[in-house]
Amino acid sequence: MCRFFATAPKGLSELLREELLSFGAENIKMQPTGATFEGSLEVGYRACLWSRLANRVYLIVLECELANQEDLTEQVAQLDWRNHLPSTGSFAVSFSGQGVGITHSHYGALKVKDGIVDFFQDLENRRPFVDTENPDLRVHAHLNRNELTLSIDLIGYSLHQRGYREGQQVTAPLKENVAAAILMRSQWQEIAREGGCLYDPMCGSGTFLIEAAMIASDCAPGLFKANNMLLNRWKGHDAELWQKLVAEAEERESKGLQSLPNIYGSDISHKSLDIARDAVINAGYDDAIEIKQMSAEQGRRWGDWAPGLVVSNPPYGERLGDEDTVKQIYQSLGEYIKSEFVGWKASVLTCHTELGMFLGMKAKRSHDFFNGAMECRLFRFDVEEIWFREPALNIGVDLAAQVKQQFPDLSVSENAQMVANRIRKNMKGLKSWVKKENVRAYRVYDADIPEYSLAIDVYETFESARHIVVAEYAPPKTVNPTKAKRRLYEAMSVLPEVFGVLPSSIHFKVRERQKGKAQYERLEEQKHFFTIEENQTKLRVNFTDYLDTGLFLDHRLVRQKVAELSHGKSLLNLFCYTATATAEAAVFGCKSSLSLDMSKTYLYWAKHNFMVNNIDERDHQLLQENVLEWLDKEAEKPSKTYDLIFIDPPSFSTSKRMEGTLDIQRDHVDLLEKTLKLLSENGKLIFSNNLRKFKLDMSAFEDAWHIENITQSTMPQDFKRNAKIHQAWIFSRQ
Repeated sequence: MCRFFATAPKGLSELLREELLSFGAENIKMQPTGATFEGSLEVGYRACLWSRLANRVYLIVLECELANQEDLTEQVAQLDWRNHLPSTGSFAVSFSGQGVGITHSHYGALKVKDGIVDFFQDLENRRPFVDTENPDLRVHAHLNRNELTLSIDLIGYSLHQRGYREGQQVTAPLKENVAAAILMRSQWQEIAREGGCLYDPMCGSGTFLIEAAMIASDCAPGLFKANNMLLNRWKGHDAELWQKLVAEAEERESKGLQSLPNIYGSDISHKSLDIARDAVINAGYDDAIEIKQMSAEQGRRWGDWAPGLVVSNPPYGERLGDEDTVKQIYQSLGEYIKSEFVGWKASVLTCHTELGMFLGMKAKRSHDFFNGAMECRLFRFDVEEIWFREPALNIGVDLAAQVKQQFPDLSVSENAQMVANRIRKNMKGLKSWVKKENVRAYRVYDADIPEYSLAIDVYETFESARHIVVAEYAPPKTVNPTKAKRRLYEAMSVLPEVFGVLPSSIHFKVRERQKGKAQYERLEEQKHFFTIEENQTKLRVNFTDYLDTGLFLDHRLVRQKVAELSHGKSLLNLFCYTATATAEAAVFGCKSSLSLDMSKTYLYWAKHNFMVNNIDERDHQLLQENVLEWLDKEAEKPSKTYDLIFIDPPSFSTSKRMEGTLDIQRDHVDLLEKTLKLLSENGKLIFSNNLRKFKLDMSAFEDAWHIENITQSTMPQDFKRNAKIHQAWIFSRQ
């Protein structure tokens, strides 16, 4: 029984374990960068020949504890090196780790070299020579404190260097063994076995294509360079066993090539495709892999493809350098996959997790990988045809057909036409203001006609132009529900024409007062995020998953005021929601900020608002806290004061404090008094809320504080028809 150690990129531990088990390995012990295992020499040879994941395979020849530095050389010299190397041969030593006073790898390697030389000098009065370029034997020593592990490198090079890129002056962006791991995670073996095909729409130098062909054809990755492995020059080598395993691998590949599925790749770069074609020919798959020059924006499938796997490693910032270009690439890729590959599996690797949002698809699974030192994430999708779903109304299909089905005698009423006309009139009145102020998200209708009690907002997004969000105010119980539903259908049926959008760009919700945890609950989980611009800041919005989109439009000018007043100063944002105000403040030059909210979901959203604006979280921190509890502690003994505080609390919220709930009318004095203790000497506090009947208790603050009502000055033009939607004040010291 032999002991081995296989190294592999970080993040592949689980897959590596499964692979080693398939070779017959026993007593596998995983480590961050590989695994130790036991087995016969055949098991070790199979790992050298068949591992798609390992970098190197070592045969462990010595494990011992050292007393001191000199003991290292002595322990190495006691090993019978005649089993591994002739005295006339050559060797090289590598060293890692530290211990017993050894802190430098070169010094450690020197001590091991001395031990090997001493063995042969004492026994035969002759010595092998050191050859770091092309030795007969490579020895690796690892020292962990006083524990020494000495191994023989059976390969001599990293196994990710399969051999099909020999002679190419190119470094593939994705290492071959990482590409193989991604394909294994994406269940490519099962897909290929069932006759599905593979497509990489941004194939670059073709790594995914070739690795997919090798997996599908049952080709051993080490077969290309089987005769070049150092085990062939190792004195303990079993040549008969090795040739038997090589012959078996050749037979398996020959059989696998007979049922190889179709594999396709495309890329916009002619230079990359030339490199890919050369590698495909070198690998012997030029009859099985078809490559075409094409961008994702041009993307249309060609040929008759059986549903299978779309896999891609799109470019990222370091490779392109233009953030907006990178995001557009991801958006185009997502649209291409959704439009052309319904019924397929899809896997996309990115080295910047936030870019995954721009694909516009909900990931079924995600996995962390390392490509060299770079941390990456693989997103896996089931590509399905996505329609908007709402229990009472499906607006992803023909609205007119639904109306007819529900109400066969219905013709669009004059009132519905009035709704359409009112929207057109409102949009015309807002047109010059929208253009002048560069407003990208605004309200165009707010129950203007009482029978049609809807709030309708327009979002002009970067990704896919216009989206319409329709919120129905829940009708009173006295209203006949059939009549209410009929009016809703009437109004909804005219919206695509009024706004010039497809029905799938209209998003419908029912708005009613949310209490407690309900305000954080998901309506759906599509995870389709879009980007709009407000006050020179990019903000992420979601039209389907929550009651709100992540952006309260009526607070547009309040956020602008926060941004202006925080320039060059410190900001505290309490009940920050998705931290849109903080993001705008940071863009406007806020020096530092702390933003608090109790919802992990909204803070994750806030993090992405920071990411799309390149906001440094070292200066602008996000903290998940129950704000009321945090204030109780900070108010007693403030750890810091802030130049500007923005507090926009919910009207009602559950909490362990405040008699079990936060009621902003009842509790606002106590809340503000505690918050004001955190304000710097010349600082300002902006307080706002959306409780329509709220009355600020001015008498509680008159002696010490100057209070300016800024409600009207912060009421945007698109909300002036509904002046009670929010109230806002600025507090400063007298």
